[in-house]
Amino acid sequence: MTSEFYHIPLHLGEIPFKKESPRCTLKESVARMIHLIAITNYGEYKPDETFGCEIWEFDFENISNSQLFKEQLMKSLKGNIEKHETRLSNVRVNIQLEQVEVMVTNRRTKSRITLSVEGILSRTNEPFYHTERFFLGPLSYY
Repeated sequence: MTSEFYHIPLHLGEIPFKKESPRCTLKESVARMIHLIAITNYGEYKPDETFGCEIWEFDFENISNSQLFKEQLMKSLKGNIEKHETRLSNVRVNIQLEQVEVMVTNRRTKSRITLSVEGILSRTNEPFYHTERFFLGPLSYY
């Protein structure tokens, strides 16, 4: 498959020097768009304030009902992926929430979210699978 999609983030500083922007495959492009949706707060993208997800509403929060939190977050992500990533169909979103200890200056427990997205790439009819992890409070990813 050819690499015809632009790599996010775009390197706009290279345009005046007529350098070619990095490209990626369809699967990489869809995965990067899902990541962008997941880390964007509602209202942050001014042309469409519905772009993003609810994960920011829970940053620094003590999650008292993890099942309700997971359901809200899955609904938010699924709806926005279906709306903003039209190259993917039959979208299924799964969220796993766990408490993990991390070492910063001292030991502390943080909530880690594992986001899994499955679907079908509309252009090629291939299965698509993407997983990534986030920490809440403050939101960070790896």
